[in-house]
Amino acid sequence: MKLDILNSDFQRCGFNPVIKSVTFSEYKSLPKTKGLYSIWQDNVCVYVGQGGGRGGIRARFDHHYNKAYAIFETSKGTRNGTQDGAGWKEGRNNSWWNPKEWTIEYFECNKAVHRTYLEGTMMLVLNPFCNDESFEDRLI
Repeated sequence: MKLDILNSDFQRCGFNPVIKSVTFSEYKSLPKTKGLYSIWQDNVCVYVGQGGGRGGIRARFDHHYNKAYAIFETSKGTRNGTQDGAGWKEGRNNSWWNPKEWTIEYFECNKAVHRTYLEGTMMLVLNPFCNDESFEDRLI
């Protein structure tokens, strides 16, 4: 798994999570538990994030799906609430962009301080293409 690169950070947090993987098209099977995830196309990290609250990891993915495929209106013609960040726009304009090939790696993590720490570490180590922070750093 690509997230095995975080093993020393997991040890620092004092836990050894089970990293799981599903295809992007299977995102509705993601757990409604607290945790972290990364979206991949081959060796390109597309996005990293954390899920908490009632919807957990799963709750974040309706918006990710909509951004991946540029779906910003409902069948009734109203906006669906998905914000289209600059990194997602840039990604969709690249020839390599193909959400049908994406995979999601994720793991459960209950402690908020660990999720915050690990999400920051994932951004630094994985340099996700669509996270706002990574997009802004590409402009420097």
